[in-house]
Amino acid sequence: MQRPGSEVIASICVAVMTAIALYMTVVDHNVPGAILIIFVGTYLLISTEKVNRTAMSLLGVAIAGVVLFVAFEVGKALGIDIGGVEFTALIEHIEWTTIFFIIAMSVIVSVAAASGLFQYIALRIAARSQGDHRQLFITFLVFVSGISLFFDTTSTMLIAAPLTIEICKALEIDFKPFLVSEAIVCNFSSIPSIVGAVPNLVIAQETQLNVGFLFVLFMPLSIILFLVSLPILLRWYGSTFGTTEEHRVDAVFSISPTTMIKDRWDFNISAAAIIFLVVGFAIGPAFEVAPPMIALVIAGFLLLLSHERANEFLNKVGWPTVFFLAGLFGLVGALSITGIIDAIGAGIGSLVGNDASFATVFLVWIPAMLSAFLDNLPVSAVLAPIARDLVHISPVIPLALIFAVNIGGYIFTPLGSPANMVAIGLSEAEHDPIPFIEFVKIGTILGFIHLAIGTGYLLLVNSLLGV
Repeated sequence: MQRPGSEVIASICVAVMTAIALYMTVVDHNVPGAILIIFVGTYLLISTEKVNRTAMSLLGVAIAGVVLFVAFEVGKALGIDIGGVEFTALIEHIEWTTIFFIIAMSVIVSVAAASGLFQYIALRIAARSQGDHRQLFITFLVFVSGISLFFDTTSTMLIAAPLTIEICKALEIDFKPFLVSEAIVCNFSSIPSIVGAVPNLVIAQETQLNVGFLFVLFMPLSIILFLVSLPILLRWYGSTFGTTEEHRVDAVFSISPTTMIKDRWDFNISAAAIIFLVVGFAIGPAFEVAPPMIALVIAGFLLLLSHERANEFLNKVGWPTVFFLAGLFGLVGALSITGIIDAIGAGIGSLVGNDASFATVFLVWIPAMLSAFLDNLPVSAVLAPIARDLVHISPVIPLALIFAVNIGGYIFTPLGSPANMVAIGLSEAEHDPIPFIEFVKIGTILGFIHLAIGTGYLLLVNSLLGV
């Protein structure tokens, strides 16, 4: 067993944090303060990247549960309400709908990837480039932008990045510019879709956002951002592009795409599942059918039809991410139970007043800056109830938050979005890592350009809506 190092320091920090929180609960009866210490302490430890984020997330919600339970028992003994609840009440605040959506989408992607469906599609579209690096670059970015509307950003990168790496290696192209650009593109291309990113789903559910309104309003903006970003990315990475030798191109693209099909049965059911998924996501909102339900039904059928391989596909689900989300939602639930989120919302509400323009700008730039240093999911989970309370000012408010957390995911650091970390992790697995500073430079430049364009666009929408 590896000798623990930073884990011991983290354990000591957790013990101190727990002792302080319990003291504040039992002696001072300051339950909101105790929960706030646990939340901040948990995310400070996660942000160091010295501890396992899933373990810390689960431990954080467990400690929050203990504090709330102790407060409940102390309040009951004293005959007063100091803000405690039983553990089951905390668990009920977890966004199980979102978690089931992540599990279902992971299953669908696992089955389709194992069948060779995505490899088949990638070879089909890549063959059009005929070895021209610039054309291949554009082709992959268009591909990523398209599938970002139907898969969350993590799934999008898990689909596109491995295919990109394999084709680039076969053509002797540096894949790092491709991965960085794909990560950025999938972040902003996901904005019009409720299923395009987990934060979108969290914010939409909390604010009761109309899915059609989201798509109609943001699809033009997404296209604008793509058209603005593409020439910048081409210029930024232009020196790395060239043309692969003809004999190597012939060797790679003479391969029939049908050879990518690993299992004909899995391939056929995966193709059918993707079609049903796309159609379901497109027409479901008109019948008030929730996207997680559509995804879960399709994933269930895929597992049923996979029979003996079902456990294999389930093992490929990103369970660490699932449990991280469970802990995160539990911590946010603790903030909600103790009234902290309401207090933050009241503070922001008094700050913005009834000024729709100021509220829109505020909920674009502040969450974007927070998402640059924190994972954009906790930022979304904390601020979604606040956006809900500000909807009366302008229906654009939830959209501003969705826009902010997706764009903020690649400003200053790549840490704000899971898609970025997938790209970095896969490059490291190839022993050719993406330089941190390279991601920071191009991501920050594009991010600020996108924020400026998006702010102007949303203010224009406010004006057109007469708010």
